[in-house]
Amino acid sequence: NLLPVVSLSINSQYNQFPETSSVQILTSGLIGEQYIGLVPGFVFDDEAMLVDGDTIEDTKSALVLEDLIGQVLYSVGGSDGSSKE
Repeated sequence: NLLPVVSLSINSQYNQFPETSSVQILTSGLIGEQYIGLVPGFVFDDEAMLVDGDTIEDTKSALVLEDLIGQVLYSVGGSDGSSKE
């Protein structure tokens, strides 16, 4: 099972993200391009900020529109209680 590795460069004025932050692959609109969103985590008294070279383990996959449509169609098709024989 292969996992992608992504390196990010963040402008120094936006570099105050706690180690509890997560990363998501997001989509711009319904059929727009995909981009990476950095979601700030909770800040605790002893929580360090991310620094150069750190790794974010908490990631969320992209929502694939075709998969979502397929799930909706499958659930709607099977929700009437009739058996398909």
